[in-house]
Amino acid sequence: MSPAQTMLKRTTKIALSSLVAVLYLTSRSVAADGDVRHVISHDRVLVVTDPSDGSNSYPKWALFPDSSAEYRKVTLWITYECPDSLHCGEWDYIDQVMLRRNGGESAKPRNIELARMISPYGWRFGSDWSFQWHVDITDFALLLHDSVEIEFIHTGYESNADRGWKVTLDFEISEGRPSMRPLGFDTLWCGSFPYGDTAQPIENLLKPIRFYGPVGSEFARVRIHQTGHGMDDSANCAEFCRKYRQLFFNDTLFAQRFLWRECGDNPLYPQSGTWIFDRANWCPGAVVYPDQYDLPIDNSRAQLIDLQMEPYVNPNKPSANWQIYSFLFYYEAPWARNDVSIEEIVAPSRLTEYSRMNPVCGQPRIVIKNNGRDTLRSVNIEYGVGDGPQTFGWIGSLATNAATEIVLPGRIPMGDANGFGQFAVALDSPNGMDDEYPADNRMRSQTAWTPRYPETFILAIKTNRDSMQNSYRITDADGNIVRERTARQLAANTLYLDTLTCDSGCYRLQVEDTAGDGLDFWFNIDGGYGYARILDMDGRLVRSFTSDFGCNIDEWFLTGGGSVTYPPDSVLPIVQPFPPRNQGKCEVDLFFDRPTDAILRVVTEDSSRTVFNQALISFKEGLVPVDLSGEPDGIYWLKVDADGKIVTRRIRLKR
Repeated sequence: MSPAQTMLKRTTKIALSSLVAVLYLTSRSVAADGDVRHVISHDRVLVVTDPSDGSNSYPKWALFPDSSAEYRKVTLWITYECPDSLHCGEWDYIDQVMLRRNGGESAKPRNIELARMISPYGWRFGSDWSFQWHVDITDFALLLHDSVEIEFIHTGYESNADRGWKVTLDFEISEGRPSMRPLGFDTLWCGSFPYGDTAQPIENLLKPIRFYGPVGSEFARVRIHQTGHGMDDSANCAEFCRKYRQLFFNDTLFAQRFLWRECGDNPLYPQSGTWIFDRANWCPGAVVYPDQYDLPIDNSRAQLIDLQMEPYVNPNKPSANWQIYSFLFYYEAPWARNDVSIEEIVAPSRLTEYSRMNPVCGQPRIVIKNNGRDTLRSVNIEYGVGDGPQTFGWIGSLATNAATEIVLPGRIPMGDANGFGQFAVALDSPNGMDDEYPADNRMRSQTAWTPRYPETFILAIKTNRDSMQNSYRITDADGNIVRERTARQLAANTLYLDTLTCDSGCYRLQVEDTAGDGLDFWFNIDGGYGYARILDMDGRLVRSFTSDFGCNIDEWFLTGGGSVTYPPDSVLPIVQPFPPRNQGKCEVDLFFDRPTDAILRVVTEDSSRTVFNQALISFKEGLVPVDLSGEPDGIYWLKVDADGKIVTRRIRLKR
């Protein structure tokens, strides 16, 4: 009988037994508040599918600090890389990080999902590709002591002979007194639940659950991972249908939201598949973020919690399902009245998760959290690189256990001669009082090189057929508009060469696409092809942006005070076929820094036959039509030979 169908008994305290007699340096006796430990359960483990089963398991035992250690925060860092001798995986599959057992091989299985990933469309990633995500799993801290079996599960049915991933799981543990003492946990609804099937109505499976809070608990935290999958014949449920979920506590609605996630702003882009399509609470190549809700409880009597999905019926061929793992954690009230922490430095940052908005030269972005009992109404923030930090007094209203992102004013001075430095943030005086736990009030991040443009340059934007979806704006470091073109000012299939002058300083370029499919997306051939580039006044390339950018291009840049940064030789020439998947006809966008003689060829996949050949004389930039309508379907290689260099692109004919 599943936990969702059973009345839960009074929660007992969790006792974790130690498997080792000699404790190493992670024992509480030698750790101080704020000390950080790393436990790596999976170190670049080769992960492939099991097509015969649809799921492949990779269990590893890891040794965590002993049970005397207190955890202030636990962050799980998940890294995917392309395998040394294989392609990266091709499809977007569910991947789970599970806690199977703790306390030894004879321990009872727990089967707790710590985190959920959706693998990227990675077929076109290069051999040196890698990406890292992170998620806060502090709620599970009471289970992560001594010997713990961590299992990585990779689902899917693609070939395991020529593709896969290398996966690393790194548990970052910040030791110190928890802001709230955990007292235990219960399992709520876990598993795959059919949706729209009249033979198995989801409301009959997601039954209300009664629970009793342990003695001393003042509130319970609901933590839910929920994603929709399957594409039925009625509404493409549950992957592509937007449905709401309701949560009731003691028969009162306390949370309702649509289980939907926009994917066009994914920092991992472009991907080879339909990465921009919004989905049921997940995106390809992204971690699934948990929903968390804190409920005040009365542990003197039974409490009732209930999860309900928007009514939906598919009378024909129901195949939709919701993947749900949910838990209830019990806590004492926060011990401190005034306690604020710095949770993230979003910008400047060199983390891949924040790469879409970095590097920056202005408007730092941080996330703070209120860990105290009192509502946080003010805090002093000191920030900057090197000497002469800036200060900002934040004023607002932040409830207990809530977090918020703050955009700080001003420029970010560059670091050393290479443009690298340490950006530091310090919090002080929450509500005008001393912080009762100052160990998490400081954080540093690495700044990165910000591109430098000439003070006068050309913004080259070629619109596609959907120009009403596009606009651009350049602002200074304080957000003042320097130049913009709205969607109504952009005509379809038009090249705009806007000459702009930006005095020495820090600026931000934003190119928007309201449909979230950029200026070029292989699935939207009817939308056509466009691009955005920065050129100097001699027509040389300063910066080229991928056209398959989803929702937006977000580029900070400097002008004046140094040499203009031109792209490396490896970037040129620009060679971009559109559409790369076609029925025999396409165009190739070519760009050289100067008029150049070149040869454009197309050869078969095995390079045994040339099927297209054209000489280009003194060619600088433009679209070159390629007609392969007389050739059979298949993979072909487009090659551009110029100045002793050959650039190769893959195209596919499919009718």
